[in-house]
Amino acid sequence: MKNSSPFVLVGGFGFVGRNILENVATNPDFAGLDPVVIDNLTNPAPGYEDLDLPHHIGGYQDQAAIDYVNAIETPEGTGRIFVFLAGETRVAESKDRPLDFIDANIVEPSHFVMNAVRPGDQFILISTAGALFDGSFEVRVDSPVGPKNFYGATKAAEEMILEKLVTLRGGEFRVIRLTNVFGKFSDNKKSAVHAFTRAAIAGDQVTINGDGGQSRDFIYAGDVGHGIATLAAKLRAGDKTAPVNMLGSGVSTTLMDVVSAIEEATGKPLAYEKVPARELLATEPRDVIANGDDVKVLLGDHITSFVDGLRETHGYYLTRR
Repeated sequence: MKNSSPFVLVGGFGFVGRNILENVATNPDFAGLDPVVIDNLTNPAPGYEDLDLPHHIGGYQDQAAIDYVNAIETPEGTGRIFVFLAGETRVAESKDRPLDFIDANIVEPSHFVMNAVRPGDQFILISTAGALFDGSFEVRVDSPVGPKNFYGATKAAEEMILEKLVTLRGGEFRVIRLTNVFGKFSDNKKSAVHAFTRAAIAGDQVTINGDGGQSRDFIYAGDVGHGIATLAAKLRAGDKTAPVNMLGSGVSTTLMDVVSAIEEATGKPLAYEKVPARELLATEPRDVIANGDDVKVLLGDHITSFVDGLRETHGYYLTRR
């Protein structure tokens, strides 16, 4: 598109990336963003093959990917807008594979920034709003970081290190911290909402760790795609934006409330077994909720209720059967 800005999604064919792409394709507010995808297809969302987009298939760490990114042309006086979605996200595995998480969330992203970012570029790191904190208070964009697990520690370090490296390269750095995302294009996700919804449809039993009273701030994936594209559009327009941003719903929902909502959406009872899982739960925040004012900075009133988002997710999985 003439005078549009290259919008480079690293990991763009995955769960969150597909929701960003859908928002950009369907919302005229984002017409100035011209998507380009880098993805190694280790975890692609279904249907990526049908997207008519410029893309490079391969690891973003590879020289071929760096060469591809560096060949992207930009309108005079502008830069590229990166959204970095890659990395390790399996919280429970971080204690068993800490060095892998350091490589995936710190070392490799750092090499990418040093080889790909150039003056005038904008770089948006997608981070976590839950694992950076201990779950004892409402999370704000200026809350002091204090992760309970190694995954959270690597994400905190990634935020600080990449901010300095992007600045050294002459770019502008922003962070978006996400709460628990659920919704369409989540076929490969194993998190509670997705696993429980699929189990309810199939008539399978699920496992609930602990008493089920732990709570999370669940945000619908379509809202996440909208919020990320909104920040990119603001950066493109030269609008003032905050260095740290939050995307969530501003509402906290317990796992047992998730069970009830899924049963309502599917019209079927959900069989479950509770297990103590004390070692696992000791590494996770008990409760996660994002500040309502912070999440509205990028979303405004564009926040889907949990029940409505769950109905959309259930409907999506029915089409995948």
